[in-house]
Amino acid sequence: MSNTIDQNIGGDNPISNLVFHWIAIFNDGKIEQFENGKEHLFKEVRDRMNDLVYFNLTDRKGHLFTVNLQNGLIGYNRLEFPYIETDEKKENIRLIFFRRHRIELGTNNLEEKSHTIAYHLGCQYNDEYNHNHKIILEIDSEGNWILRS
Repeated sequence: MSNTIDQNIGGDNPISNLVFHWIAIFNDGKIEQFENGKEHLFKEVRDRMNDLVYFNLTDRKGHLFTVNLQNGLIGYNRLEFPYIETDEKKENIRLIFFRRHRIELGTNNLEEKSHTIAYHLGCQYNDEYNHNHKIILEIDSEGNWILRS
């Protein structure tokens, strides 16, 4: 059975080496990165940050990472990680999401020897004293993650 990722990503597509794809859930609906044969740009999410409630990264293996932008919590497979005290007042909660590509080239012919992608997902917020805090997961293509703050 195919899913929307399978239907929209072909082998000749330059984006096909992405393992994780995002799903943005807003107050009034959602946008999937790949939907109905079309790729949505992350700019569409950035333009609606004030309405963003959850931001998910998912893969074909069933991993699901979620940022809850109402409470400033990160979840994995529908469980939220309360790494920071949940009674702490969090203000101005903002999404952190980017990919870091690492490409190893051959020394003689500069051909690509390897290409890995690390996904960085999290949030930052201000506490009641206006101190900035960050919680970031670095996720590899296998779904392993490291907490960075």
